[in-house]
Order: sequence, then C-alpha cells, then structure tokens
Amino acid sequence: MALSLSACALDNYGQAPAPALKAEKQPPLARAAGKGSDIIPPEPPLPVERTPLGLRNRTHKPYQMNGKTYYPLVTAGGYEERGVACWYGPSFHGRKTSSGEVFDMYGVSAAHKILPMHTNVEVTNLENGKSIRLKINDRGPFVSGRVLDLSYGAAKSLAIIDKGLARVLIRTCGPVEGHRKNDMVGDFFVHVGAFEQKADALCLLDDMKALKYKRQFLKVIKAERDGSVLWRVELGPYKSMASADKVHTKVIQEYPSAFVVAK
Repeated sequence: MALSLSACALDNYGQAPAPALKAEKQPPLARAAGKGSDIIPPEPPLPVERTPLGLRNRTHKPYQMNGKTYYPLVTAGGYEERGVACWYGPSFHGRKTSSGEVFDMYGVSAAHKILPMHTNVEVTNLENGKSIRLKINDRGPFVSGRVLDLSYGAAKSLAIIDKGLARVLIRTCGPVEGHRKNDMVGDFFVHVGAFEQKADALCLLDDMKALKYKRQFLKVIKAERDGSVLWRVELGPYKSMASADKVHTKVIQEYPSAFVVAK
C-alpha cells in the first residue's frame, strides 16, 4: 500500500508530513447508495510510493519496503498490539489491496505490516473507548510510529476521521485463514542451517543422513537475496505446523539453532 494512499490527517504524534510529490490521476469514487452524502476530509499530500508488485498475494513471505524487510506472521492467535492508527480512503478507493481484494473505503478493513491477510481483529480507540471488528486485507502503514491503516469506514466508526490519528489496541479475534483445530495447514519446513558455500551445506546434509533423518525430507535449497547466494539445509515439507513442530523438537537436540518456516 502506497504512502501516498494513507490519509493520516494531522500528525499529533511528532511525525511531520513529508513533502508532496506529483501524484498520478486518481480514479473517481464509486460511491454506494446512501454513502455519497459523506463529506470526506482531504487526504494530506505524501510521497508517492507504490507497493512492490511482488508483495501482492504473498501471504506469509518476507517482503521489503523502504529498505526494510518485514516478516509476516504465519498465525495470529493471541496477537495484541498498541500503537498509533491512521486512515486512508479516496486516493485508493477502487484499487486492489495487497491481498488482491478491491479496496472499498466505506467498508471496514485495515492494513497491517505483518498480520496474516484476512485476519479478523478487534480495534479499540483507546482515546474514546469505541471498538470495531474488521479484516486485514492490505499492507502498511510504512510510516514510522504507525501500526495500523484503517479504511475510511472503520475510522469513521472509531471517530478518528477529524483528528486523523488515534492510539489504538489491536487484538486478533475469530479464525485465521489456514487455521484448523488449533493448527495451521500448509507447507512447513524445519530450517537447519544456511551457508555461503554449497559444499558446507552438503556436509551438513551428509551428517543428518548419518543421524538417520528421512532422506525424502532432506533438502539443500539455493536462496538468492540482495545479490548474494546462500545454500539452505531444510527438512520438509510437512503439511501442518504441528507436524513441523514435532520434527523441530527432535532436530534442536542436535542442531539448537533450527527453526520452523512456512513456504
């Protein structure tokens, strides 16, 4: 989600708005019946910065924005966070969000940097006690000190529109996509080690074979990032987080730095 698309009106928390850049022509608002009477406050000018194309539909994969790498959560059960929320609306109305859904500024949704797409959350305005339940369908806000970008409809319900910003409490509620009976389904791996030299990765692979790890689950994967290459040794895939966790419990007895990752 672009920084130019965040309608954080007046920054009362020490964040000065960045200088405006020339924005491209925006699509007209597709106002639903009964909603056209709203008087929408103008969004402040912010730098035009597009969401990377590769970010869309990458539900759990790491992504980069402004030179920083973000690691979306695989599951959001019990997640709680406090921070400053802002809102966005007219300049993004009718466009696709990072989840692939079309953004409806009059609906109730929000953007978050790491919560899984389609996570249901309860947002409470700590300054007036108002609460609302909504769905995460976008990424952002990529502004220091902000934790949530609310749709116009959600911000209106929380009485944030006029002020532009508010301190909020975010709590997950309801099921998370992929969540089944206290487990997560999908492709999960146990990451054992990463090396600059392929020979070192193959050496670890041979060591694990000698320890009787199942050969069909052992893999050496070439990973490229920022122009460098690493050779990763992983076990998997396992079709649920519980299965991967069970293997991980055994692996860390011999390789304490191992951890579970999602594809």
